[in-house]
Amino acid sequence: MEKLSKVGNGIIGSEIIKISQQIKEISKTTPVANLTIGDFSSKLWPIPSGLTNRIIDSYNDNLTNYPNSMGEINLRESVSKHIKHQFGLDYSTDEILVGGGVRPLIYTVYKATVNPSDEVIYPTPSWNNNHYCFLHNAHKQEIHCLPENSFFPTVEDIEGRINDKTSLICICSPQNPTGRVIPSETLKGICDVIVKENKIRASQVDSRPLYLFFDQIYSDLTERELFSHPLYVCPEIKDYLICADGISKSLSATGVRVGWIFGPQDVIGKLTEIFSHIGAWAPKPEQNAVAEFLNNNLEIHLLHTEFTRGEFMYYSTLICDKFEELKERGYRVDCQRPEGGIYVSVYFDYSKSFNSSEEFVYHLINNYGLGIVPFEFFGSKENKGWFRISIGNVDDDNINNILDIIENSVIKLHQYVNSMVF
Repeated sequence: MEKLSKVGNGIIGSEIIKISQQIKEISKTTPVANLTIGDFSSKLWPIPSGLTNRIIDSYNDNLTNYPNSMGEINLRESVSKHIKHQFGLDYSTDEILVGGGVRPLIYTVYKATVNPSDEVIYPTPSWNNNHYCFLHNAHKQEIHCLPENSFFPTVEDIEGRINDKTSLICICSPQNPTGRVIPSETLKGICDVIVKENKIRASQVDSRPLYLFFDQIYSDLTERELFSHPLYVCPEIKDYLICADGISKSLSATGVRVGWIFGPQDVIGKLTEIFSHIGAWAPKPEQNAVAEFLNNNLEIHLLHTEFTRGEFMYYSTLICDKFEELKERGYRVDCQRPEGGIYVSVYFDYSKSFNSSEEFVYHLINNYGLGIVPFEFFGSKENKGWFRISIGNVDDDNINNILDIIENSVIKLHQYVNSMVF
């Protein structure tokens, strides 16, 4: 007899968290270049000192009671100004909901828009949509995307899967795990399709809108001219658009847990009611600190410029250069250069010689000290051989060692696979 619900019995924990925890155990005895988790080393990439000081001041001021259920008004005011300054978008405080990071907010979006047996369309690879579908008993409409399309769906891919059961389409740009930005013409086409579908549904009895969930959490770590927003290319999408953002990546503040979503006021209102039962609010001191820090437009601009045009571009370029050099030397590897975020997509043809991507990953970890994440953990079984590298643990002190580990891994893999008897 099963002891739990179907969800309780069937749910799979985060594969990325699992592998990162195992690397931590292995690292106690064997050095491993851990390039798995989408996080920042707090020693290499601490949060801005101004934010740290504001958090401390907020605790000293005893701002430790329950926050506003939508998020503190001063933070929502700052987020509203931030959205306007960074992206030129107009959203009022009543169109913004703050949470303890973006994860519980995404869960709430699914809960509010997706009925059991509804269909959710999303590309693979992509982060966690498969698990959110399972948690809500939704049917997955996965679009298996190819490297030649930068792992994004085409307009035709999306349009061909929409039916009267489709309630949500999920797009992340820059994408996790690839770091690629969706082309503006593709984004426009997808938005146009959604608007067209909603015009049809508006004339139908008992129909619900089709929403676009747009995860832009890595947008501040992208060259602004490369980034395209749904509202830039299709203003009509606004009534059907819910966006997610926060400070986890843009301020290397993954553990501070302050994120937000913004969208139509009536939708945000219902999301707030659901969220009040979840209670996954960001702590009030952190909210107050972020509210003050977001007003420092110049400091934030300099921080993003330093990372986007400096460290990120520098380290990701070095890693891609290394893979291209190895490819030119005849090794069966490849790389796709990112356009934003903190990830690099790399390819090992050698993984096809192993029974599974997971077996290959642990071979790299245990034998060569290299920890990376397979696209299979992002729902993409079709793209075997592709992996995500995170640069959150990379700096000037370890980049050369990491490049040496990558080269050594490829050379030894080549020798190992060629020695295998099939």
